[in-house]
Order: sequence, then structure tokens, then C-alpha cells
Amino acid sequence: MTPHFRPFGDLLALVGAFLLWSLAFVLLYGAHGVACARGWASPDEPWPLRVILVGLWLAMTALSIAYAWWSWRRRSDDGAERFLRLTTVAIAVVGAASTAWLGLPLLLLRVCA
Repeated sequence: MTPHFRPFGDLLALVGAFLLWSLAFVLLYGAHGVACARGWASPDEPWPLRVILVGLWLAMTALSIAYAWWSWRRRSDDGAERFLRLTTVAIAVVGAASTAWLGLPLLLLRVCA
């Protein structure tokens, strides 16, 4: 069976995990910076902002894990498609781990300190 290449779809599958990571990075650090600069979170009462940021972080981490699971479940008929799938899975696992690592300062450090 001849492989059917989908250049854009295959490329998007390969970089999708890091697109999710970069989206999480921009959303988390952007929301944190704007909230602190505008005074929406005070050092005395940081919990509303922390809850929102942790919820956003958990949602993006869950989305990254779901993407890794989807990558694993993709159909691969021949050697080239199998290689592409396994490479996508490896990149997706690294992307999910990177997204999980990205939000750890939210749990450990003070908000707007």
C-alpha cells in the first residue's frame, strides 16, 4: 500500500504539542502579568488569581495529555506512517511534560510578589 502524505496535516501533528505549550505559556504569563500590573490581585488576597491561573494551567495540561493520547491512537499502516506516529507521540509526551512543568511556579511562588 502506498502511503498518502498529507504535508500540512503531518507537519501540524508533529508541532501540535509545542503549539499547545506555547499557547499555555502565552495565556498563563500574559494573564499573570496583566493581572499583576493592573492590580487585580493583591499580595494580601492572591487566591482568586491563583485559582484562575491554576485552573487554566490544569486545563492546558489536560489538553496536552489528550493530544499525546490522540497521537498514540492514530492509525499507521506502513513504516513511514508508523515512524511519523511514534515521533509525534514522543514530541507530544515532551510537550505535555513541558506544559506541566510550566505551571509549577504557580503552586510554589507568591502571586504578584
